[in-house]
Amino acid sequence: MRENEKVLREKIKEFGQKLGFEVEEEWTPEGLREEDRREVYIPKIDVVWYKRADPRFVNFLIIVNEKMKKKVNLNEKENLEILPKYKDINKDIVIGFELELSDRPSKYILGDIANLSRMCDYGFIVIRDVENLVKRSIKASRAFSILHGASNVFVISPEELEEIMDTLGEYDENEKTD
Repeated sequence: MRENEKVLREKIKEFGQKLGFEVEEEWTPEGLREEDRREVYIPKIDVVWYKRADPRFVNFLIIVNEKMKKKVNLNEKENLEILPKYKDINKDIVIGFELELSDRPSKYILGDIANLSRMCDYGFIVIRDVENLVKRSIKASRAFSILHGASNVFVISPEELEEIMDTLGEYDENEKTD
């Protein structure tokens, strides 16, 4: 990982914490961690901001799921596919960030869009604006939305993201002093 990516990751993590989120790097949903990487593609999101789910809610989901399995005679290992493996019932993944700071083909970006839109409430692809990468990525996000429904994925350059975080950080500091 290059130094500029490390710095940006740290800023994203700090800003998420400032906004009241818990933060995790290289996040994979709990349900997919047990899969064999040789058999299944296991996506990772570079940085996620999340809220921890109430343990009572998690237990509620697990109990209801188990009751449904019993009603249709499924054993413990068989899945109803009601609790998707790409979600983490212990964490409400609100925002995910994919940092693409080198040239990426549009097909690669579509993979990021698919992962972010399925596993996070909102996604951000942070991509350098060289050779129209931002514009190509926005087009890819629009195509995904047309084909699969709203992607909830935003595309932004690292410079724009840092500018926004700095501006909002300054705004928060001014609010405290007023």
